[in-house]
Amino acid sequence: MSDGLEVVESRVEAAAQEGAGKRRILATAGIIAAGQLLSSVLGFVRITILNIIFYGDASGAFVTALRPIQQVSDLLVGGSVSGALIPTFVDHSAPEQRRDLSRIYSTVVNLVLLLMALAVVLLFFITPALLPFETLKFSPAAKELTVLLVRIGALALFGLGLYATTSALLYALKRPALPAFATGLQHIGVIAFGVAGVLVAARQLNVPIELVLRPGAATPAVEAARIQGAKALAVGFAAGALGEFLLMAPGLRRAALVWRPVLDLRSPAIRQILRLYAPIAAGLVISVLYQNLDVALIGRTPGGAAENATALQSGTVLTQFPVGLVAAALSFAVLPPLTAAANRADTEDFKRTLRLGIRLGLLLMVPAAVGLLVLRYPIVELLFQHGSCGADCTHRNALAVQNYAYELPFIALDQLLIAAFYARKNTLTPVIIGVVSIFFYAAVALPFGGSIGMPALAFADTAKNTSHALILFALLTLAIGNLGMRDLLGGTGRIVLAALAMAVVAGLAVTLLPAHVAAFSLDHTSGQALTLLVAGGVSALVYFTLVALLGVEELRLVGGIVRARLGGRR
Repeated sequence: MSDGLEVVESRVEAAAQEGAGKRRILATAGIIAAGQLLSSVLGFVRITILNIIFYGDASGAFVTALRPIQQVSDLLVGGSVSGALIPTFVDHSAPEQRRDLSRIYSTVVNLVLLLMALAVVLLFFITPALLPFETLKFSPAAKELTVLLVRIGALALFGLGLYATTSALLYALKRPALPAFATGLQHIGVIAFGVAGVLVAARQLNVPIELVLRPGAATPAVEAARIQGAKALAVGFAAGALGEFLLMAPGLRRAALVWRPVLDLRSPAIRQILRLYAPIAAGLVISVLYQNLDVALIGRTPGGAAENATALQSGTVLTQFPVGLVAAALSFAVLPPLTAAANRADTEDFKRTLRLGIRLGLLLMVPAAVGLLVLRYPIVELLFQHGSCGADCTHRNALAVQNYAYELPFIALDQLLIAAFYARKNTLTPVIIGVVSIFFYAAVALPFGGSIGMPALAFADTAKNTSHALILFALLTLAIGNLGMRDLLGGTGRIVLAALAMAVVAGLAVTLLPAHVAAFSLDHTSGQALTLLVAGGVSALVYFTLVALLGVEELRLVGGIVRARLGGRR
């Protein structure tokens, strides 16, 4: 009898631990998503500031200058966060290992700072040779400004490197709040310093401030003020990047971690980081080559290469919004528990955690895809149909959004599967499959990019990401066994059923409201906003109501966390 009671108690305790683990993952994902949302909002403000106050050569030079800086940051450290740093830090995250963890973290930080210092020096000297292709149509003044902004902005590499390393450490220690919300400081730095810089420049050049702030104003005096003030954009970018790290410094103290002046390259942990990162770095190089192929194919699309490039960029901005809020947040949330389960060789816990992430990702990304597909026209009209962007521009943007939106559920699946491979200390397989997926891109883009044009390139990207996710799913299943297909298919079926109802409701609303109620007319901004608010809100309510009625477990867990927070319980 006592043995039976012990078994029951053991099962109850295991179930309680499993439930607590699920709630912790969901809470972590929610914190990261909130930080991503804030950063995205600040990013839109930053884009607006650039388009209004720095319109013309100044904004073009700044955007162009950021590209090589970001590529260097990604190559040297940014790409290593998920694949190399977090899994290694998790391996040494136990409280009794704090001294070892401090030494590993300090070595990584010191190595990153040395590499970034070298990169800053190299960028200072080689920037004029790097930019001729990208600044081919720039004026001489804009070319000179771009070079200067790269040289100033390169100082941000120190802050970007420190942020990447420290955020990986805090994520590994399951302290996500500071790194999640720190990302917005980069935008704040650009906005604050940029506005201050252009106002100071306007005062020095005796240019009326209201003229500088007027959208589309393009007198020589205003342009001179913008170019002079643009230098502050690069300073703000560097200051914001450093601010991201400084905001996280209290988290290091609370975790009892201390920086040390060490460079222990013989440490097994450092060797593991380098070993895990080598394939990722190779993948980043391949990614740059793929991006160049994409640019070349855009150049031969019918209907105007520049207009098509703008449409693809607009579509990317819209689809990356839910990707950042859902897929990225979930992948960072599940990576530490996946790594811990892999280290314990606890395959069942590994599968449970991964299934939770996949079902939660589909729960949120499927309606995001449906919303973008059905409401694409009022969305792009509201956000982009201004100034020189008319009906033809809106149609292109909508086509791009449509062909990108199909991939959203698969991107969520892909990001979580990549995290699963990284947790198992396997960074090579995702890179190899990344190369394979480029062939799926080429199979659509090469034959149809020159005939169908821009929509084919957007759909080719969907084929690339979808194939990557499906192949990784098959390979992980072969490696660790059935991931729980019955559970996944059951949950996915209910989500798809609710999404179909959502699509019908949203489609009827966006068709009938503008046609019968003048306030919802899509010919003006207020009507576009009202249509989106009502059609999107009602269809989302229908979706989540049906999901609740169909008994999707993840929605109940999310509701429980929200109720606990609102009720003041922890």
